[in-house]
Amino acid sequence: MELKEIGDVVAVRRLHLEGEEPNTTQILVELGRPAKFPEFSDFYCPYRISGAGEEKLFYAGGVDGIQAIQLALCMIGAYLYESVNPRFGNRLRWEGDEAGDLGFPRS
Repeated sequence: MELKEIGDVVAVRRLHLEGEEPNTTQILVELGRPAKFPEFSDFYCPYRISGAGEEKLFYAGGVDGIQAIQLALCMIGAYLYESVNPRFGNRLRWEGDEAGDLGFPRS
């Protein structure tokens, strides 16, 4: 399935570079409302990661909406920790932490 839009956004996290103002958004993570797959009884949870010159729309699937959310959070964490944060010299932060934990599960 290819998503064209995220739909209703239910949660947002803003990440900024360490040493810069927290309200200067570098990376924006948006979590969409889980929904049923059109052709299956399982659910998917859309999410978007944007900023720093790019925007990507993804989704995670699960047996129910809760599992879809859990898997989306894990996939967000994996993408941020393994791909995005290293490009910024591991200096991404969010307002809830100053030690480099972005607040998403690590894979």
